[in-house]
Amino acid sequence: MRSKTSERTPVQVDCPHIHKIIKKDSPLAKIESSSFKKQITNSSLHCDICETRAPRLWICLHNRCRAVVCYTSSKSHMRNHFDKENRDDSCHSIFVNPHTLKILCHACSSELNPFGDNNVLTSEARTYLKTVIRYLQMKRNKSQISIDQIPIDVPGLVGLKNLGNTCYANAALQCLSNTPALADFFNYCDAYIPQIPYISKHPNYKLGEYFGQFVKAMWNGTSPIFVPVQLMNEIRKYNEVFRGHGQQDSMEFLRCVLDILHEELPYPQFMPGKVSKNGECIYMNQTISTSTSSNNSHNVCETISSTSSTTTKTSTTDRIQRRQSTRNSIISQNFQGTLESRIKCLHCKKEYLKEENFYDLQIQIDKKFKLKSSEKFPENSSSSSSSSSGSGSVMGSLAGWLGMNSRVVRLQDCLSSFCAIENLTGEDKYRCDKCESLNDCQKRLRITRLPETLCIQLKRFRYESCFSSKIATHVQFPMEDLDMRPYCKDLSNEKGNPELADTLNITKYDLYGLIHHRGVLGGGHYIAYVKNPIDKNWYEYDDTFVTRKSEADISRLEAFVLFYHKRSSEKDRERAEMSSKINGDSTAETCYFISRLWFNRWQFMTAPGPITNYDFICPHGGVNTRRYPNIRNMVVKVPFSVYTTFVNKYGTDGSLPFHSADNAISGCTFCEQEEKILEQRRRKEDEEIRKIDTNSIKRGEYWFLISAPWLLSWHYFKSGGSPPGPIDNYHFLNEDGSPKVGMERGINYRGINERVWSYFEHVYGGGPVCVRNAIDLYAPNPLISDYTKHGKSSKTKWIKK
Repeated sequence: MRSKTSERTPVQVDCPHIHKIIKKDSPLAKIESSSFKKQITNSSLHCDICETRAPRLWICLHNRCRAVVCYTSSKSHMRNHFDKENRDDSCHSIFVNPHTLKILCHACSSELNPFGDNNVLTSEARTYLKTVIRYLQMKRNKSQISIDQIPIDVPGLVGLKNLGNTCYANAALQCLSNTPALADFFNYCDAYIPQIPYISKHPNYKLGEYFGQFVKAMWNGTSPIFVPVQLMNEIRKYNEVFRGHGQQDSMEFLRCVLDILHEELPYPQFMPGKVSKNGECIYMNQTISTSTSSNNSHNVCETISSTSSTTTKTSTTDRIQRRQSTRNSIISQNFQGTLESRIKCLHCKKEYLKEENFYDLQIQIDKKFKLKSSEKFPENSSSSSSSSSGSGSVMGSLAGWLGMNSRVVRLQDCLSSFCAIENLTGEDKYRCDKCESLNDCQKRLRITRLPETLCIQLKRFRYESCFSSKIATHVQFPMEDLDMRPYCKDLSNEKGNPELADTLNITKYDLYGLIHHRGVLGGGHYIAYVKNPIDKNWYEYDDTFVTRKSEADISRLEAFVLFYHKRSSEKDRERAEMSSKINGDSTAETCYFISRLWFNRWQFMTAPGPITNYDFICPHGGVNTRRYPNIRNMVVKVPFSVYTTFVNKYGTDGSLPFHSADNAISGCTFCEQEEKILEQRRRKEDEEIRKIDTNSIKRGEYWFLISAPWLLSWHYFKSGGSPPGPIDNYHFLNEDGSPKVGMERGINYRGINERVWSYFEHVYGGGPVCVRNAIDLYAPNPLISDYTKHGKSSKTKWIKK
């Protein structure tokens, strides 16, 4: 049974009792003692009267008391303590919960929140209570910091509640929320987050919305602890691995979150020249006809009442492999880099090139290659010589890594091993298409595009056929100036791709986050360490505990995942200069409006690209009415001088500039008319589908199976989204029409009658047709007959009835 304190939410009132406490001694009296702090940290603290433990414990904040009492549904030693000790000259009514960090006045029956936006507490009372909470939030240290060193007003110092072995998720989420570009996007560019996620492949999922709430709570919240229940529930819809209470891999969780956010939050794709001669407007790469003929009215079949409970079991690996590189998002533009794999056949000398995108580099700690220095890839000779300014040549670093120079293992050594030439021999031979045989080959990896945020995983878990273990080798990693140039492809001679070459001009990175795994394989605990961008100090985030750390403490850690961001002194100076002009008095200048998305890239990316206003303008050159209600939150107002500087340095993509003497932005009348026509189409399709849709079929009829995600996208179109595009039944069918393995009714496919299918097929096109006697993908197909076998081959023929 839940306690009464957890059931009620006390209203904040002007509490006169707190002023009796703050006039006394230090707010840390007694709780700063080493033994008391140790009991709080290891959860051994219990009620002074009974054995009740957290989370139902409360500490009296009277400076000479600090009694520990309980408050449960069946007993209240808090009340007993208050009745016994409280007097006019001795206040024993203020209590703090060391587990939830909530402060309660028993006399007023009110909660005192020093981080709230109300003006109930005085500045002195806020400082006092913040000091108490921040100190309880810290873990016990060997060297305690003084009271004036406690960071009471630094944003971002919010712990995460462990929901049951979710430390792996908490560590990853802390590093993501402290990634500056992501934090700024969700705090100031949230108008670009679609409220109806019809853009996503899975319209019923809303991770972007919940992740935005999470980031705002971490930076602008009113509590020192955030409970990520909704966020975790949303992530668990995508990957069933995270649904239980077992310990999971923090890096796998991180990849899952990034991949989902990339799908859900693509940058707007309003491009010029998208209005066709017949009056059609292309929105999000989908055609919206302005015609009102009956041929353009469409509807859906089955009413979906259980969309909130549907799930997908697509693995994170499969999702990453299907990621579209041409679709940009806040995720891809910050975390995505490109890796080139080059394999050379040692027999015929033919080379095979393959490029693939990555969100993180998976670096082995104990990988050792057989080197053959006489065989080199021609384009790498210059890049090897250029590495002397950073970590030395690849060969030299690798020699140290192998212990030839008695050097310790460094991150640069692991990166050199990752990019070194690997001999593919024996069981690892590669099949050469030219030789048509398995041959000895050489393989090499080089980075062709560096991401703005570099995520490096040190593969500490070794999985063998007979046993698995954890690699505990300490890897030295630079806190600043990690130079990635030695591991990049030399693009100085890439005449036809100057933009790609520009991405490698800035190659130095500074560390801002780290995930540490303590324990053994199959168990242990994940902890995040992050450099706060406000006060520039390092903090340890151990679930709800937040403790300040020194750089020396960080450098000694056994890193599992490292987070680096690009550093450029020139860009820092430019940002400081332009920001001072933007925030200064610009009344004498005409102001221009630029997209907040581009401004976000300029603030946190070294190569933001050309200025674009297509983020918020329509194909007609005006403001798109679909986003007009939030237009003020989608733009940044900059003086003409700043706009000119941006244009001269970064150029534009041809989108029209927006400026006005009265700073007004009006909507586009063309878009308003098109939206009215589109709304008429939605109503018409809905009405027509309702007339022909049924929950059953007659004898001799068949069920037509249709993609459940496509059907969901149609429902969201009906609710105000964009048209769903052609039917795509390849979501649950193979190319030959056979069912994919593991498809589930209601999740991957649904059933509609023939009239609804014909309607959809006529309006949207697509397919292929899939019919059954029952809504069961794996039931026999009644329209298929066996085809006579001829020779060695046999075929199946679709019979159209």
